[in-house]
Amino acid sequence: MKLVTLAVMLMLVSTVLGGKQLLTKGVDLEKYLKGAKDGTFIVLFYDREAPQLRTEDARNQIRTKILKDHPSFNYYEVDIQEAEYNKIVDDMVKIDRTECKHSPTVLVASDGRGYWAHGDGAVDDISYHLGQYSIDMIRESRERVDF
Repeated sequence: MKLVTLAVMLMLVSTVLGGKQLLTKGVDLEKYLKGAKDGTFIVLFYDREAPQLRTEDARNQIRTKILKDHPSFNYYEVDIQEAEYNKIVDDMVKIDRTECKHSPTVLVASDGRGYWAHGDGAVDDISYHLGQYSIDMIRESRERVDF
């Protein structure tokens, strides 16, 4: 029990020291996706009963193909079976829960706009669309063009 408590405390401290704000509820993520928090959001929607290899593969691809080059992006994972995320899953993003039983869905969003992709190739699809939906990348491209 002490080891679990220590591990949780270390994760919290590292998150705070790493400059990432802790996500406390589905309501917080909903506000962030609507534009209350500046930046680009990458969200992995998964079903905890789905094949774990596919979920883990999507996580690894997000880390290596997106977050490695864009460490300032905000990354969250949402288990679609958690009731506190129902409004985001069903009403806001309209994730197909049946599809998530087979493989995860990935979302890129900023400033209240977003794009999601599902299944094999989802992370590559998101990577391809980052320039259109990432406010951080849009700002970067403007800075390079401005004289």
